[in-house]
Amino acid sequence: MTALAVLFPFLGAVLATLVGPRLGRGVGWIAVLSLLPALSLVLRAPQAAGGTVWREAWPWVPQIGLEVAFRLDGYSLLFALLIAVIGVLTSLYAIAYLYQENFSRFFSYLMLFAGAMLGLVLAENLVLLFGFWELTSITSFLLIGFWHHRGASRDGAVKALLVTGGGGLALLAAVAMIASAGGSANLSEIDLGALRASPLFTPALLLVLLAAFTKSAQLPFHLWLPTAMEAPTPVSAFLHSATMVKAGVFLIAKLGFLFMVPLWTTLTVTVGLATLFWSAYLALRQTDLKALLAYSTVSQLGLLVALYGLNDPAARFAATAHLINHAAFKAALFYVVGIIDHGAHTRELHQLGGLRRVMPVTFAVAVLGALSMAGLPPFGGFVSKELFFENMYHVGWLPALIAVVGSAFTLAYSLKLLTVFFGPLRAPKVAELHEAKPALWGPMIPLAALTVVFGLAPFTAEAVTRLAAPALGFTDVSDHLVLWHGIGPALVMSLLTWGLGALIFWQRGPIDVVQERIEQLGNVNMLYYASLRGLDRLAIRFTGASQGLTLPDQLRLTLTFIVGLVGYGLWRAGMVWPAQLSEVPMVFVPVALLLIAGAFGALFARDGISAIIFTGLTGFGTAAAFLAMRAPDLALTQLLIEAVTVILFLLVLRLLPPMRRFPRGQGKPVWDTLISAGVGTAVFAFVLASQRPLAERISPYFIENAYKEAGGKNVVNVILVDFRGFDTLGEIAVLAIVAVGVFALVRLKGRA
Repeated sequence: MTALAVLFPFLGAVLATLVGPRLGRGVGWIAVLSLLPALSLVLRAPQAAGGTVWREAWPWVPQIGLEVAFRLDGYSLLFALLIAVIGVLTSLYAIAYLYQENFSRFFSYLMLFAGAMLGLVLAENLVLLFGFWELTSITSFLLIGFWHHRGASRDGAVKALLVTGGGGLALLAAVAMIASAGGSANLSEIDLGALRASPLFTPALLLVLLAAFTKSAQLPFHLWLPTAMEAPTPVSAFLHSATMVKAGVFLIAKLGFLFMVPLWTTLTVTVGLATLFWSAYLALRQTDLKALLAYSTVSQLGLLVALYGLNDPAARFAATAHLINHAAFKAALFYVVGIIDHGAHTRELHQLGGLRRVMPVTFAVAVLGALSMAGLPPFGGFVSKELFFENMYHVGWLPALIAVVGSAFTLAYSLKLLTVFFGPLRAPKVAELHEAKPALWGPMIPLAALTVVFGLAPFTAEAVTRLAAPALGFTDVSDHLVLWHGIGPALVMSLLTWGLGALIFWQRGPIDVVQERIEQLGNVNMLYYASLRGLDRLAIRFTGASQGLTLPDQLRLTLTFIVGLVGYGLWRAGMVWPAQLSEVPMVFVPVALLLIAGAFGALFARDGISAIIFTGLTGFGTAAAFLAMRAPDLALTQLLIEAVTVILFLLVLRLLPPMRRFPRGQGKPVWDTLISAGVGTAVFAFVLASQRPLAERISPYFIENAYKEAGGKNVVNVILVDFRGFDTLGEIAVLAIVAVGVFALVRLKGRA
């Protein structure tokens, strides 16, 4: 069942691509159906809450113990259900929201992303986890850039891909280090003692955090998420409430048991709290509703990173509770902003007002979601925010202070979001304002209801939160989700937050002026674009220096690097040379002389025809060598290819400019001599080294099984068409593509 939950969205994406053009917006129902297997995992919730773990595995590369393995524990189940529920609601919302779009392409991308997220949270194997991690980056790139005709969409997609892709490289290195030091790529089989005693432990820790920070938009990598808001609103609701941006949070929570050291806690809490404060501060100055929600998402992610990073059972309990609350209120608010944009044709705060008169349902949902996000009672956000304050109070006065100030800004921007519903009615097209149809506001009603239910009946949120207790180790935590925690530090911090937040909202005019002045000093986006321009200039200079040269100079650089790499590899590998070499049969002497003669002839040729003929001698000499080694089929193949190549060269020679020698500056002849000697030496050394292979040779297997398994007596042919049939098919496909390209160029000759 676990594997099916991952597989079905991918099958749905294929089906949507095939039948989508005929179904139109109805293809969205395929997305809904493809998530049903993930939703059905809820049937395992009672056992998961009791600590039951399900594992499904299939061999992948058994020689190194690698397998396709999925693991369903309580925390993975919780995340899978969040992905499935928000995915279904977003698909229903998108069916009504999108207008005259390529529905097939949109829902195919959406299902591919959903499958990648489900695979990520259910993967037991770190290599598999990395593969799904990268797939989320690729599919999010496609979704963010869905409106590719817009420059801002393309910029947001590229920025997200560069930042999260860089984090993916860090995760790849971390996975290799963990698997190497811990003795296994399976999370449940890692030797914690060996990993923590390894010199790779600290580098792996830093790389995991780098990957998590980039994915969850933590400082200073937060820049990609606000520009990703150029995506259609359903994409923003899905990616930035419960799925992609929480992948980094999931990684920190899931791998936290590997890195229970002070460095891990220090980095996660510091970065998390800094992100919480700074992003809440930036959210307050936004005038675009989606940008405001984007920065608020970054801020809330900082809160989750700080809590999970504490590696404390009570903190993990609080983080998991807030994870659920955040998914509910943030997805609902994104739906609200989409409806406002849909009806008012703008998201700019200063152009909107009094919308509660014409959008009463949207207004009600916005109030519930915003007040829960602000951490006000009696909503779910207040319940989990109280636990956050309690944990920060126990860490120290500075984390507690940052938590209060950051949460005060959260209250202020939540109130700012609601200002579009008050005052006189205004919008670019007031006459067209109306409440959204039920198909649009329907998906956000359950989420808005949950923000109230989780506050007034917090035991419901606790029941969901406790699913992850066995997996995250907070089974014995005595804290409970309650609306009234009593008089204590958390309540005092909440009161300070409300007072300071109200003051910030009241004085937001002067604060906006200060923020504008600070913004003029610079920001991370300016650094990002400056870095891109610098890379462009460096690439142009490097390309001009290495490839904008004559062909001989390009060959000199290429061959020099090849010699260096091969030589370094042979030296580092510590190859054992063969004890003695076999005698060379006399039949190879004339063949060798033919090859040498062809090479020297081509070197000293004065015209093109002579050079081609001498080059052909080396090819015919190679065919003779195959024949001497009793491989007539290879000899015939080489002979035919060489003959065709020589004929083609001779046919096009008349179209080429006259052969001329490029002047060689001082030192170039010496360089050429060294390159020639180096290439010859490297090839010779490589051939000698291959006589003592690192592993058992595979050639005896082919000889023994060619006839028995494939029914062929010609071993080479059997290898080509049976043992390596897919390789041969790929080579044929490449040749076919080249043939099509050549044909197209020939047809364009008259117009070129």
